[in-house]
Amino acid sequence: MLRKRSRLMAAPVAAVALTLTVAGYQAHASGSSDATGGHRSGKAAAAAPCLAGATTLIGDLDGDGRPDKISNPGHTGLRTTVQWGTASGSFGAKTSVSKLIGKRTGEVATAVVADFQKDGTLDIVVNIVEPSGGDDPNKARVAQYRPGPLKRSNLSSAHARHSDIGDHGEAKQLRVANYGNDAYPDLAILNNDGDGVWERSVRLTKPGSGPGEYSYEQQQRYGASGTPAEPPSMPTSGWKHFYKPCS
Repeated sequence: MLRKRSRLMAAPVAAVALTLTVAGYQAHASGSSDATGGHRSGKAAAAAPCLAGATTLIGDLDGDGRPDKISNPGHTGLRTTVQWGTASGSFGAKTSVSKLIGKRTGEVATAVVADFQKDGTLDIVVNIVEPSGGDDPNKARVAQYRPGPLKRSNLSSAHARHSDIGDHGEAKQLRVANYGNDAYPDLAILNNDGDGVWERSVRLTKPGSGPGEYSYEQQQRYGASGTPAEPPSMPTSGWKHFYKPCS
């Protein structure tokens, strides 16, 4: 009898948690403004992104002013999903980001979401590569920084640009990091660098332009090397450095 009652209670509890998450985001939105003290013109007011758990980010990904839900199990960027926000304040079904960005059979897709430009709309960095299966890494078929807002159909951006993360190794993971100790999220990449070397590569974010290009100086300061058996450590809670809990 107790088990049956617990199951009956599970759905209402989940519904309450969802309502509180959206309400928390909307509370952020009601107080968000641009540098002049008013909401941005020409688009719905967007709240600052917030955390609904260690691996779940709530924020506006498509620029419609409604909260969307991004989940990134393990913070690796390999199993990221998105649930689009609805007019009723709920979230739609989970959709694989790998599927949306066009991963083909045999390829590995990694994606990391954050508000890299601090403009209230989430951005995405994507990398798609077919693993070489050996020591010599393949270059990425797709490696882009895509500033928001993003299209729901394929997560494309009107201002997408090439990222060199796919030119300096075979990306295994993408993660949000905090190397600059500022308000702008940085990027950590776990790379197959070739000849049995796995590398933690870094890209620091420049205000107004998103993650930058490879820098030898930054790599020497923040990067690390390892092997497939003992890979370099990677950031485990990058979002927490930049976003507060929703409630």
